[in-house]
Amino acid sequence: MKKILVICIAILAALALYSFIPTPGDFNLYDNVIRLHIIANSNTDADQVLKLDVRDAVLDTVADLVADAATKEEAEKALLLSLDIINDVASGVAGASGYKNYKTETSLTTEYYSEKRYENIALPAGNYTSLRVVIGEGDGENWWCVLFPKICTKPAIAKGSVSEKALFIEAGFTPSQYKIITETNNARYVVKFKLIEILTNLFKKK
Repeated sequence: MKKILVICIAILAALALYSFIPTPGDFNLYDNVIRLHIIANSNTDADQVLKLDVRDAVLDTVADLVADAATKEEAEKALLLSLDIINDVASGVAGASGYKNYKTETSLTTEYYSEKRYENIALPAGNYTSLRVVIGEGDGENWWCVLFPKICTKPAIAKGSVSEKALFIEAGFTPSQYKIITETNNARYVVKFKLIEILTNLFKKK
């Protein structure tokens, strides 16, 4: 009887431990995200204001460009085809604000981000596809958001026609992946989050 009890406890412990381990599919959450990264010329008040003005104009432009994108691949394609347009918008804002000498550079690249939180969403540290807009020397503090899924602009959420969760699921996230980045007070998903972050970055460094 004792033996059976020990075996039952061991099985329950194993099952409990297993529930904290990410599935192979959970590690793919990096693959469904595009970040927007805007870097100011410097940390002067004027340059930081300019950064936010560029941000607003770029967001308006990009929202239209990716409005019909149902997948990350479609959003990437739309952005790649329009990099010059996005850069012209950023450059135009700088010029109109009296900074015609500030060159702007826009690229779709891969960047490493530390762990970031955006409202109720937490994204693990790692490499992400990133729409990067650099203003002038690019030596100032940066601003970032989640461009895809379309959290930056939230057009559908603002109208109340779709939930934030629906945006992520439609973008290719599994329900488990969505819980990992939003259930920040649930021990099971907090552990999964950190394991994904640690193991992904260990693997990338090898």
